[in-house]
Amino acid sequence: MAAVTVPGSRPVPPPPAARRPRRRWWLTGVVVAWALLLAGLAVWSVRHDPPTVPEQRDIADALPVLQRATGFTLAAADATDRTVTLGELTFDRDCALTPVRKGVEATREITVRVQPGQVPGALRDIARALPAEYAATARHNQADTRYGLRADAGEFVSVDTTADSDATVFTLLVSTGCRPVAAGVDLDPAPRAATEMPPAFTAAVRALPATAVRATTTEVTCPSGGTARTVTADDLTAPADLGRALRDAVAGDVVVQAEPHAWAYRAGDVSVVVSDSEGRARVAATTGCR
Repeated sequence: MAAVTVPGSRPVPPPPAARRPRRRWWLTGVVVAWALLLAGLAVWSVRHDPPTVPEQRDIADALPVLQRATGFTLAAADATDRTVTLGELTFDRDCALTPVRKGVEATREITVRVQPGQVPGALRDIARALPAEYAATARHNQADTRYGLRADAGEFVSVDTTADSDATVFTLLVSTGCRPVAAGVDLDPAPRAATEMPPAFTAAVRALPATAVRATTTEVTCPSGGTARTVTADDLTAPADLGRALRDAVAGDVVVQAEPHAWAYRAGDVSVVVSDSEGRARVAATTGCR
């Protein structure tokens, strides 16, 4: 359309054409370089940084740490005035990593028997005997009626127990926490038949009424590199009087526990525990790391 000129006025020039902004190529380069740097750092972190949650290490990664911690804990708990019994490696497949993701938890138990009144001192001794890096602490409630121990073995493997102050038995639980399942890990390990039986085990079994003995064994490597093992025989025939039956087998040994249905004693460096229930007896003998 032609421009209209009003008489007596000056023509108004058209507005200047809009200028296209110049591309800031240097800013684009900075953004790209920063993105590449972040990506590189992420890859390096995945390969080199330690895990920050248990879910970053599966059960296969956790088992060596669990076994090493079990050896240290057994060695710390073993003493001439108490008995120790090493439990089997067990797996719990009912744990959950997330509300929709199942996992597995591995545990080992070490059962410790003490004389009355020794729980507080035993837990303090065990905490001191564990490696310094475990940061083990023995604790109690304000009334001094409940005691516990907790230690961090690294890689999210823990050592825990709680017991009443007047208890004569407590269990140290070494646990991986819930972990992702890994291929190649046998989650249902079969019991191993015992091939070596300490003399103290044989003496305890012979003190009971004659029964066919099927003994199993469980082992762990000691901090020194040796092997600690517990040999167990279940479903033996129980005597009418457990204490009377064991009198000769226990002669001269350190008796830790002497109850109608449970005896625990030290035959040198071997912990022996004999118990009965409903006419059946059980014998467990542990050669520790001492």
